[in-house]
Amino acid sequence: MSIINREIYKKLEWHLFHYFDIRREVKEYRDTVLNSSPPEFGEWGGGVSYHSDPTAIKAIRLVKPEIQEKEKWIEIVEKTKAHFENTDKGRLLQMKYFDEEGPGYIQRKLHIDRATYFRWKNEIILYMALLAQKYNLIDIEKVS
Repeated sequence: MSIINREIYKKLEWHLFHYFDIRREVKEYRDTVLNSSPPEFGEWGGGVSYHSDPTAIKAIRLVKPEIQEKEKWIEIVEKTKAHFENTDKGRLLQMKYFDEEGPGYIQRKLHIDRATYFRWKNEIILYMALLAQKYNLIDIEKVS
């Protein structure tokens, strides 16, 4: 039996495979919010005097829960990369999830057998799961 259920394992791998897309999406969103003018949002004060605070509106938009969650995933991937940096597991992480190379190619390049490939891959995902648990993005006790 595995420590991490299949659903969580796939979710973690998805965030590794889509790391650059998520990072770009968050950056574009932040740039759009920061460079926008208040009328673009269409939200003005609802009080009696109809005053608004454009800076506060932008700040509120930047702390949307969806954006904060994506930023946490970005941080988790970056911490995982840093943890395994300059190791063979780090090279596996780079080739598997960012270069999207196949298992056979990675095994040949790293001079490892199939069992070692999967053991290292599982160790990378387990480390990432521990970080995601710490950031309250997953619950490893959850059984679906």
